[in-house]
Amino acid sequence: MEIGVNILGLEALFDGKIRPVLDFAARADRAGIDLICTGDHLGFNAEAHAQRVAEHNFLFPLDHPWYEPISLLSSIATVTERARLGVSVLIATVRPAALLAKQVATLDSLSEGRAVMGFGVGWQEAEYTATNMPFDARFGRMEEAVAACRELWTNAPATFKGRDFAFENYHSLPLPIQNRVPVLFGFGPSRRNFDRIARVADGWTVNPTDLGTFTDSVTLLRNTFEAHDREPDTARVQVSAAPVRRDNRSVDLSATADKVLDWSDRGASAVVLRPAVFDCAAEELPELLDWMTSIKEA
Repeated sequence: MEIGVNILGLEALFDGKIRPVLDFAARADRAGIDLICTGDHLGFNAEAHAQRVAEHNFLFPLDHPWYEPISLLSSIATVTERARLGVSVLIATVRPAALLAKQVATLDSLSEGRAVMGFGVGWQEAEYTATNMPFDARFGRMEEAVAACRELWTNAPATFKGRDFAFENYHSLPLPIQNRVPVLFGFGPSRRNFDRIARVADGWTVNPTDLGTFTDSVTLLRNTFEAHDREPDTARVQVSAAPVRRDNRSVDLSATADKVLDWSDRGASAVVLRPAVFDCAAEELPELLDWMTSIKEA
């Protein structure tokens, strides 16, 4: 099992400064953390945001800074050496396939082959409107976008003809360092969605709301891989785990570690923890990193 850290919101512990977040990422890399990731939103419509907060307990205020994730991870690539770099869920379908392929290939090149990407379609139509991308049929378009990216990541010149994306004799360099950049889909667990993963992707990044059926879902995912003539054990399963809290709402690190190990036993390839929600101060982050790496040792 891999242990990852999600740096989303960590700048709040440093008075909003982003440079100390890069320093933290470098320290996490040296400590043995396997994956450093962040999240993605291009922006928000105020009414849609308020509705998301009311109906889904969305944790982020409207004024939360969302750094463009590939740009941020490219900066982290320059101060780290071994940890994988990724986005828990990048809203892939608000980016044209050629741009998406270029961004990921650049990150993989700068990091010398450490990119692992979670892709999703998001929930907010306003992000599509702002980027002049269609909101309808976005699930199928994401599958096509990954197929187009695979062509651009493999060949120069590249040729692709799909419903939404097409190019011919098109050169896009650099190519990624990895022969196959791992792509995970942040979809709900269903046969149809897992078929999409098995066709063009490499695994599943799990929404916390879908953890209630996790064990059965992992079995379905692996069976779907096998049905598509892919090795079932190669399906990567990435879980974002919230800290366990006591009755007084304080964080219980021991119970959280047990929870992480339980996800591993039930099929998680990687468990990602977000320090910003662990109620610790900036000076306590090194101790939190030590605790995270101790889970790997366990």
